[in-house]
Amino acid sequence: MGSNKNRKKKRISKHVIKSKNPDKNSTEEEKKEFLVSKPEKLSKKHKDPDEAKAYLSAWKYREQNDVWKFNKNTQSWLLRHMYSVEKISKVTFVILLEYMDGLQGLSRKRALDDAQHRALRYKKFEKELEKNKEKSNVEEVAQDSSKSEIISKNNLKSGKMLDDTEDDEKHWNQLNEHDKRKEYKRARKVIEILQKEPSALTSS
Repeated sequence: MGSNKNRKKKRISKHVIKSKNPDKNSTEEEKKEFLVSKPEKLSKKHKDPDEAKAYLSAWKYREQNDVWKFNKNTQSWLLRHMYSVEKISKVTFVILLEYMDGLQGLSRKRALDDAQHRALRYKKFEKELEKNKEKSNVEEVAQDSSKSEIISKNNLKSGKMLDDTEDDEKHWNQLNEHDKRKEYKRARKVIEILQKEPSALTSS
């Protein structure tokens, strides 16, 4: 009889423990909370264009409001996406050119190398189109010329990662002729700014 009572007590205690403390359910909830919060850390690389615009506006009027503070991540985002009309508007790009006039050292060199690469790439593309004007299918010619593009080793030395360069080439191949010319025009303006002597210090 004593052993049966003990067995009953053990069974009751297990049942009570499971009902009061459902370990599996709580573990799943904790996992869900972790998974929900994790993308916030991964999204640091992706910036809101309005945030980047506000950064440049604060820089432009820094002497009046004393709000602007240098942010390396925001600067990198701006330099990486300055050829995208969707992310950097014309107005923002004009302010960015002023900002870039103060770039120093490696940041200035990388931006200049990248702009020269983009300008040269477009000129090669333009020559290919002119050579093949007699062909009836112009779009086919543009695709052939884009596929034959070879990235200069000097541009890889400028500090751009290989993955970034490959992504850029894919994006370039997807652009139509009009958008490629837009990128070329921006590149020319960047080159014009960065080939001069830098003005007030922005970054190194």
